[in-house]
Amino acid sequence: MTNYFKEALEYKDELIEKRRALHQIPEVGLDLPKTKAYIKGELEGLGLEVKEYGTSGLSTIIQGEKGKGKCIMIRADMDALPMNEESGLPFASTGNTAHTCGHDLHSSIALTAAKVLLKEKANFKGTVKIMFQPAEEIFAGSKMMIENGVLENPQVDRALALHTALDRETGSICYNEGYFATSSDNFKITIKGKGGHGAYPHTTIDPIHVAVNIYTNFLELIARECPPQETSTLTFGMLSAGSNSNIIPDLAEMQGTLRAYNPEVRNKLKSRMLEIIEGLKISTKAEINIDFFTGVPSLYSDPEFTREIVDYIKNSDFDGEFIPDTKIMASEDMALVAEKVPTAYFSVNCKLPGNNFSHHNPGVNFDENMMPIGLGLMLTAVVNWLNNNWFALKKALRFDHFALTSKALISWSNFYRSVYDSNSSFMGCFFFAPE
Repeated sequence: MTNYFKEALEYKDELIEKRRALHQIPEVGLDLPKTKAYIKGELEGLGLEVKEYGTSGLSTIIQGEKGKGKCIMIRADMDALPMNEESGLPFASTGNTAHTCGHDLHSSIALTAAKVLLKEKANFKGTVKIMFQPAEEIFAGSKMMIENGVLENPQVDRALALHTALDRETGSICYNEGYFATSSDNFKITIKGKGGHGAYPHTTIDPIHVAVNIYTNFLELIARECPPQETSTLTFGMLSAGSNSNIIPDLAEMQGTLRAYNPEVRNKLKSRMLEIIEGLKISTKAEINIDFFTGVPSLYSDPEFTREIVDYIKNSDFDGEFIPDTKIMASEDMALVAEKVPTAYFSVNCKLPGNNFSHHNPGVNFDENMMPIGLGLMLTAVVNWLNNNWFALKKALRFDHFALTSKALISWSNFYRSVYDSNSSFMGCFFFAPE
């Protein structure tokens, strides 16, 4: 068992320095030229090779020296949000973008993890891949990097990610065995009616009336058609129509978001939304179009893998609190990685006393003391998992025992000793067969 939480404290100043440098160059979306240049420069400064993926996606690899093995990936998101920062910090951003979700902390942790893993490469088997992704906030970065091969060469066997949390002050790690974050389906509804005088509504097709019907019917889906034991929510964040009190407009527009943990519930609700729209087209005679313009599945934290990582941390030098059964109603495009690779996802609390703002608020700030905890989590997780899950050949060939001749056994033994520890129970899976 290898512990890294106390060692991670030695890197606190470096973590803070990197975080504050990133905090002052926030960028949104897929194209992050300043952020990309900073992270690429830091990695190349360590002597690491950096691979690029599409627009601003980056990865690097640290190869353990104890032998071949599996590949585990750390994901860090890099993008910010389109808002003016109001934190009052001396290193606050000055433009119309700001790191108000903590991605600057995530990237600082991943950069520092790369440095420590390079120093520790003699102590682990296998490969660590670190993924730096843009556009998490618009659910585009992970998809783009997957399509460009980030999970390949080498093929990723497991993935890890963490996120800042503001439920408690610093000192606790949250997790769930199963769904951690909801799916998200953002939608836009356009209603085209027939405008006219407010005194003669019978001569019009009132798009506001149609919008009210849509609003009511959609919310009733959650109340009456979503199973009570399932959690889901449907929220309208925009409704726009009209310009005067006595004019019925031609057009109305609505935007909202649907969220659910259970994929079956998600699909059922989306299907029913489409059915309601079709019914209202007939009953109101309005032209109604609905467009699901962004979407991401729910984030599934693989139970077996998550339990394994939690066990490593519980048996490490971490002296904080574990909070199980944590689920959030926000969404995260790490879900796309989790669909393809067993993933463990954690949140690390970092609420500053007196700062009562939430994520995505211009006034939010995060306790930088969480970063050594996040670094310790990542290091403890990846090194111990690699060292305890190195034997991929057994899984690939689906065997429990080999029947080998003595010559074959000698050959396998020499190979084993050249690549793996002599203390492993590997040799116990062989027995002699007659020559």
